[in-house]
Amino acid sequence: MVLDASDLSKHEGIDGISRLILKFIALLEDWGAKDVNLLAVGTVTFVFLLGIRLSLGKYRGVDWYALLHSLVSGMGALLASYLDVFASEILTGVPEPLRSCQCQGPLTSLHRIIPAITMGYATFDFLDGLTIGIDFAMHGAALLVVLVVYVSANAPHLITNALLSEISTINLNLLRADFLPDSLSFLNQLMFVLTFFLFRIIVCPYCWVKLMSALHSEHNTEAYCYSPILYPLAGIFGFFFNCLNVYWFYKILRKMKRKLSGQEGLKTNNNLNELDSTPSKVKAKVKAV
Repeated sequence: MVLDASDLSKHEGIDGISRLILKFIALLEDWGAKDVNLLAVGTVTFVFLLGIRLSLGKYRGVDWYALLHSLVSGMGALLASYLDVFASEILTGVPEPLRSCQCQGPLTSLHRIIPAITMGYATFDFLDGLTIGIDFAMHGAALLVVLVVYVSANAPHLITNALLSEISTINLNLLRADFLPDSLSFLNQLMFVLTFFLFRIIVCPYCWVKLMSALHSEHNTEAYCYSPILYPLAGIFGFFFNCLNVYWFYKILRKMKRKLSGQEGLKTNNNLNELDSTPSKVKAKVKAV
């Protein structure tokens, strides 16, 4: 059962930011967010993003459909995670993610909708990954499988925190933007490195450890109501995503080192399939063509 955000926002013990977030969620619930079918959310998201992809393409160097998704998913996960940290225990008496693992339902409707939105996007992530590299294809496939399973099992709120990783993708989607001046392009690249490290290397693994601990303590209790597969699935895929992010961060640091040393230009070799490209490799590709 999803708690009513309007009622939660009236609680005297929460801070002002939590109150504002809950009032925003209450507006979404006025439009039916509390009871909306999540598979329908994923389907509508896919169709909507497909329309943007077909109409805008890579206009001005940006995949606009991917940028829009990362903004909605990343910022939505940030709002939901803020409530988990600063308001959940005050509002319900139980902190997250323990509360969710005790089958008390999502804290708010936002917690259940954000993963469904990313589920609609995940097909693009997988298909694009097939043209970029095996690591990106594996990421897209794993993302799609996890989201479909958790949404279908009515447990998307268990992995909402993991979508904080999408915050770094906002900057990633702007790396090839040709309308940014050099100063803003450099700032965007710096922000990408910082947000990748903060959310994908620090915050998301921490959230994963907390989730696994809560699932471990609750999955054998009589009150546990989720499919038995969700606990091992969270462990296997969480470990995979964390290892993949460490591997990508290593490649990102090497890329930034080449740019800061002048081996690569600020706005050159910024495609995802050029993450490992060095000037000699790029020249070799050009000669081969």
